Amino acid sequence: YARVVLDLMTRKPDKKGRPKTLILGGGIANFTDVAKTFTGIIKALNEYGDKLKRVKARIFVRRGGPNYQEGLINLKAAAEKLGVPIEVHGPEYHMTRVVSDALKF
Repeated sequence: YARVVLDLMTRKPDKKGRPKTLILGGGIANFTDVAKTFTGIIKALNEYGDKLKRVKARIFVRRGGPNYQEGLINLKAAAEKLGVPIEVHGPEYHMTRVVSDALKF
């Protein structure tokens, strides 16, 4: 699923040259291992790293649940290694605030 979203997002740059924004948001999981979930997303980011930079992508993340700290650290490290701007937040950050932050760019 992550690959499909990234593929669609990176096919063409914005006609006006604006950056594209990816919001990875979720509630506070009870049973889902967030670090494991993010492993698949990290693999997809690695595959699409050059394309993400070409469309000036920025990533905003808000997630909570089991192992969310590890997942956020890993996701941030992967994006930074690729040179893709990213902001990560845990459950202390309100979901709508992430959207508001993303809209400012």
